[in-house]
Formats: sequence, structure tokens, C-alpha cells
Amino acid sequence: NKYREDVQLMKAMGLKYYRFSLSWSRILPNGIEADGVNQDGVDYYNNVINELIANDITPMVTLYHWDLPQALQENYGGWVNEALVQHFNDYANFVFQTFGDRVKYWITFNEPWVVCFLGYGTGGNAPGIQDESNSTYLCGHTILKAHAAAWHTYDSMYRASQQGQISITLNCDWPEPR
Repeated sequence: NKYREDVQLMKAMGLKYYRFSLSWSRILPNGIEADGVNQDGVDYYNNVINELIANDITPMVTLYHWDLPQALQENYGGWVNEALVQHFNDYANFVFQTFGDRVKYWITFNEPWVVCFLGYGTGGNAPGIQDESNSTYLCGHTILKAHAAAWHTYDSMYRASQQGQISITLNCDWPEPR
């Protein structure tokens, strides 16, 4: 990986912030800490974060950007199952604990509409489920609950000591009449 060179390019451009996404399965391959942590993945993200900070670039970290660990899709049916609220919260807790001493800006989910409507409604994105009448809404409900759980975990356990901020990224379109 060429993250060091990438960071030097960012520095040369004068960037002060860099938003990137963690891969849940790169850290917890099966999505669950009890099933094992991929230390190589943790080390990689530690190296990226440290390199950014060493070059005066503030990391902004997204926890979930459309890449659910396959085991959670296979074993639970993905985001339509509310069991994922706790699994996501456990993952978020691990990440806050592991990287939060250096990361001050957290984004729980990137564009949940894309995950739910395109992944569980039209089937155009992974996991390719076509169920606009039910799964889209179950997915949205579960993701909102997972976001809230992670937000509360950060707020109650980490905000005071880490002094960070946490939110969600929502997409919006700008339609104009013809």
C-alpha cells in the first residue's frame, strides 16, 4: 500500500482534513470481536492515522461505508436483522477504543439510503435483495438504531476523554424541474 506517498500528496495539496472509511471486515473478519481481530488490519489503520497526524492532516473516520462482513449477511440476513445493532455497536466500541486517542471526527454510516434502498430494495447494490416493500424499511430502521447505539456509546464512554465528535453522513439529491 502506498499510504505514505498518498499522505505526502495530500500534504503537498495543503489538505488539513482527510476523510476515509474503515473496512469492518478488515478489522473483524467475521464482524464479531469474539471471532477474532485481524491485527494486520488494525496495524494498517494505526499506520494511516499516525501518518496523517504526523503530517498535520486531521483524520475523519467513517465506520461503515457499504461493506458489511459477509458472515453477518449470511448468518443474520444483514441489515434487516436488528441483531446487527449490537454487532455494529461492539465494532464501534472496539474502533473508538483502538483509534479514538487520535481520531476526533467520527462518521457512523455513509449514506444509509444507498445501503437500504439500493441494497435491500432495488437490489442494484450488495447484497442484491429486491424487496422495496419491506426490507428497505427494516434496513433503515436497523441502521438508525445502530447509529444511535454507537452515538450513545461514544457519548457515554469516550467523548469526555477523547474530545471527539460523532455523526452520520446522509446523501441528498438536488432535483430541478425541467
